[in-house]
Amino acid sequence: MRRRTSAGPTRRPWKPCPSRWPSRPYWTGPAPRPSHGGRGTRRFGPNPHRSPRIPAPGGSSVYQHLLVPLDGSRFGEKALPRALTLAAGSGARLSLVTVAVPAPGGSRKGRESGLMGDESREEGTRRAEAYLGDVTARIRDGGYTGELSTELLPAGNAAHAVVRHGVEIGADLVIMTTHGRGPIQRAWLGSTADGVIRRSPVPVLLLRSEEEESDAPVDLSVRSGAFRTVLVPLDGSRAAEALLDRVPPLMDPDGSLILLRAIAPLVPAGSPYLPHAVREGKDHERLRSAAREYLEGVASEPPCAGRDAEARVVVHAQPGLSILETAREEPVDLIAMSTAGRGGVGRLLLGSVADKVIRAAPCPVLVFREPAEE
Repeated sequence: MRRRTSAGPTRRPWKPCPSRWPSRPYWTGPAPRPSHGGRGTRRFGPNPHRSPRIPAPGGSSVYQHLLVPLDGSRFGEKALPRALTLAAGSGARLSLVTVAVPAPGGSRKGRESGLMGDESREEGTRRAEAYLGDVTARIRDGGYTGELSTELLPAGNAAHAVVRHGVEIGADLVIMTTHGRGPIQRAWLGSTADGVIRRSPVPVLLLRSEEEESDAPVDLSVRSGAFRTVLVPLDGSRAAEALLDRVPPLMDPDGSLILLRAIAPLVPAGSPYLPHAVREGKDHERLRSAAREYLEGVASEPPCAGRDAEARVVVHAQPGLSILETAREEPVDLIAMSTAGRGGVGRLLLGSVADKVIRAAPCPVLVFREPAEE
């Protein structure tokens, strides 16, 4: 029992604190370089202790089954030329889906609850089937001879229905059209496309259309060219690298890649002591060098190896804006982003970096929500 005095309990004898980094064999990797604040600088370079990146399934061609959701508008059909080009070049199956919308006349409450009249439901089904038949005939008249199927999804939540159908048929890419900037775009992204992006277990290719909507049908005999310059933002994680295997099939054989890594700018600690400022500057320079070393390592490995790949490090406080600025300066034909989903909804996807890029990108965006690890 400790002796107590009027001054309080007796203090324990002082002992030195244990080392920040455990000694071997508990710590098998190299000790990180210390930076200001006493924390280790994150390693971006090649690490022999990391597990190898798992390539995407699919054999010689990643994309074997393409899914194109249509809403009956000409805007939605603008995704077809790109889908037909990719399907014809890779031999992939092409599936077109639309949701049966009840004919006008039913109450809003009845439509939302699914309890609409039989006549309204049957009329909506007939219209949707006729629309899919018309699109199929135009595709065949345009010269496409590949495997093509259509499916009418039941009325209800369109995003849930599209994702569920994609899983059932084994689709490995969803191709959709989004409207241009403004209220129309926000309405579209806030409903079907937004829900598909959040929940789809396969990549989603979003094609932007800045043209005014017209009644003229889309010419389905015209094929889209392959992407020549693709921007791939990376942050050093496996989730960000998960999309790399899925980019080359969309590119021109002579196309180029821009691997982008954005790091935060140096925030001075405000110390008047000159050596502190010098040390902070050196630490930030080491961080930039490590980021470049990481990007160059990715560029030298498959699937980037053998392609014209540029490693670019930018200093920017907002990663989303750095991606958009780079896309406008080049210009870039496609932005490919991978994000990790959290839970069943994947709230990380929209609301931060990916949200800014999707809503303001000047070009198509390929998004892949990497499932969260259990």
